[in-house]
Amino acid sequence: MRMFQSLKFLWCYAWRVDKGYLICLVLYQISNSLTPILIMIFPKLIIDEFLGRNEFHRLIQLVVFFTIGIFLTKLLSSCFENTAFYKRCIILERFQTELGERLVKTDLENLEDPAFLDMKQNAEKFLYANGQGFSFVLDRAVNIIGKLFIFATIFSVLLAMNARILAVFVLLVLINSIAQMHLKKRYAALEMQKNPKERRLSYLNNLLSDVTYAKEIRINGQHEFFIAKLQSVLRELWHFYRRQMHLLNCSQGVLHFVDLLQRGIAYLYMIYAVSRHLITIGDFTLYISAVATFTDAMNDVLDSMNDVRQYSIYFDAVESYLNLPIKIHTEADATVSFPEVIESIEFRDVSFAYKGKSTWALHKVNARFSGKEKVAIVGENGAGKSTFIKLLCRLYEPVSGEILINGINIKKFSYQEYKEKISAIFQDYQLFSFNIAENIGLQEEIEDERVFKALNQLGLTRRIATLKQGVHTAVHRDFDSEGFEPSGGQGQKLAIARALYKDAPIIVLDEPTAALDPRAENEIYKTFSTLVKGKLAIYISHRLSSTRFCDTILVLKQGELVECGTHEELLATKGLYAELYAMQAKYYK
Repeated sequence: MRMFQSLKFLWCYAWRVDKGYLICLVLYQISNSLTPILIMIFPKLIIDEFLGRNEFHRLIQLVVFFTIGIFLTKLLSSCFENTAFYKRCIILERFQTELGERLVKTDLENLEDPAFLDMKQNAEKFLYANGQGFSFVLDRAVNIIGKLFIFATIFSVLLAMNARILAVFVLLVLINSIAQMHLKKRYAALEMQKNPKERRLSYLNNLLSDVTYAKEIRINGQHEFFIAKLQSVLRELWHFYRRQMHLLNCSQGVLHFVDLLQRGIAYLYMIYAVSRHLITIGDFTLYISAVATFTDAMNDVLDSMNDVRQYSIYFDAVESYLNLPIKIHTEADATVSFPEVIESIEFRDVSFAYKGKSTWALHKVNARFSGKEKVAIVGENGAGKSTFIKLLCRLYEPVSGEILINGINIKKFSYQEYKEKISAIFQDYQLFSFNIAENIGLQEEIEDERVFKALNQLGLTRRIATLKQGVHTAVHRDFDSEGFEPSGGQGQKLAIARALYKDAPIIVLDEPTAALDPRAENEIYKTFSTLVKGKLAIYISHRLSSTRFCDTILVLKQGELVECGTHEELLATKGLYAELYAMQAKYYK
């Protein structure tokens, strides 16, 4: 049932994108199927003519027709195959793009869920089936149609040879089909079980080749630990591969045994028939060719059916992946335009817990600040600071309570419009292997003047000017040996330059300067404070000395808002903020 559903899905999808692909695919199979029929029929006619009347001009006609027929069928099948390949690439690109867009839009909590990641991997196996893209399943299905066209011709030939032998052939085919189905089902079950292991292997391989981890692995002599991890996963996978190889060997063994049995029975009968003058030599060649073609076609049909069935088990993952509800990015509730001026932002009784966790990351948080304030969020590790920011950025949705802008729930704003109003630089910011301008603009069309302005505001202009290609120099050396490898401080400034380039009314800095020394961090915050004047700027920092210039400071503890006020007000209350500030201050005396 799932096999037919997956085929229906693929057929409808391909038909919607490019009807010509399916037409070419069917015509290719039909033209390709004519070749073995011609090879089966014409040698009989030629031999019968040669051993019969032996008319030279008739022999020449048969040879010419045979040659032209083979040439035309090969030419047509080649043309249809090439056209289908071109159109297949177009459909595959469209399908890949849609899956990619789905991945980008999916809720962040899904990317942290192992079950979702396994589902994604299964969906990709359906997409990249056998290294040929999702069309492999369609190709194999249409291949069955082509082979049935051959059967229609061969069946009558074998029936004329001997009905009883044909019945034996059909019985052997059914036995083979049942055996192959059973073996492939077990193979597919193993394929599903090994997915988490393959994902772990991919992670370890990427980790060992990622320069981000290379220094730590080498300096701490950790290579033996990671190699041991790699070997452990490989051993587990080898267990699966060995069992799968055993099933494949069994499958091939049954296939070859039935093949030999069919051919042996046919050869014995035909030798008997020729010796008794029941058939001609031409008939002998026809039947020999028919049996070989029948056997090969039947095996091909079984392989095609098993391939379609095998990859159809991943269709559940594709269907689930494509139909996964997008709770946060949906535009269903978008009924209000984002305000031109942000007067206030309010967290009203906001609570949130991560998927699978029993403790609250934030609990009953109430906070309100104006749209032009500089707000700091402080607290110890695990207090809920980053969660607060993720909720504001709509990366997650509150379990209860609501977040309001100018008194309006942020879910009522279009997500596309909302994200344009926020610039966020996180502690684990990423610089991509694109050029500097692209890393700052992150758009297809980038204004160099705005890039230069952002770089100049952060004091990077002089350093970038020393590079041969300036802002068009690649970041990192993954694809360019002359790429720019920024220092920790330079990398963080490039990340902050993104926020300046975007020029959004809400700017969030979630500890992007954590790797800088206190003085450098303080200088960046002072500079940034001047640059974002008139906007809402939210800072997270473990160094409380950097919060002194903020208008409002929120103090979180174990997911709850315990204090709120200015730097001076919080010191005067002698609460948690004052305690944390005093603990840090003594290290700088």
